[in-house]
Amino acid sequence: MTYELLENIIPKQMIEYLQSYTSTVKKRIKPIEGKPKPNGSGVYWKGLDMASSFEFATDDENEKLYHIYTSNFMYNLITKYIPEPYLFNDQIVVKEPFEQFDFKPHYDNQFGPHPNDKSLLTINCMLVLDDFTPENGAIKVFDKEWVTLYPKKGDVLLIEGNTLHSSEMNKSDSIRRAYLCVYSNKSIGEGFQKGFYHKKFNNNLT
Repeated sequence: MTYELLENIIPKQMIEYLQSYTSTVKKRIKPIEGKPKPNGSGVYWKGLDMASSFEFATDDENEKLYHIYTSNFMYNLITKYIPEPYLFNDQIVVKEPFEQFDFKPHYDNQFGPHPNDKSLLTINCMLVLDDFTPENGAIKVFDKEWVTLYPKKGDVLLIEGNTLHSSEMNKSDSIRRAYLCVYSNKSIGEGFQKGFYHKKFNNNLT
């Protein structure tokens, strides 16, 4: 698998909560971009990695997001591709109108911790919270050739960790939000950079 688009499968209540909370998080990280971060990548950027352990969120907010990351919904989704998954990282990516925020062509595994381990399988499950359009930063994936995708609100786009992909800045008048849940077939997060999730994803976590 390089990528797969699962259409209209996110529960409505989950979409509504994530739309609201990701917008809230975006407002909180804007003033601290570039400052040290206690976990994950170790620095605050325009998005947020290790989003469910955000130091500027309440315990309740982090718990709610972690509950989604480790929900039965996500477990049933990822185990079709990784039968025994491990937690690794969850991210919030919000592109505001005309914000200088894009992703150059890359594949997720290149950032480590084991970029040359061909037995490592990671899958980025992007929960799409707004329709992607040509104007707001539609995503491109490389599958023998570059393909532009326009997932809709409620879709989940799965991208395998060695698949090249990119996205452009948001040139529309509306916000573009996504919540990304990343899982792996091995425990890889402990001790990597400032530390990511590393426990086995069991469906009794929540």
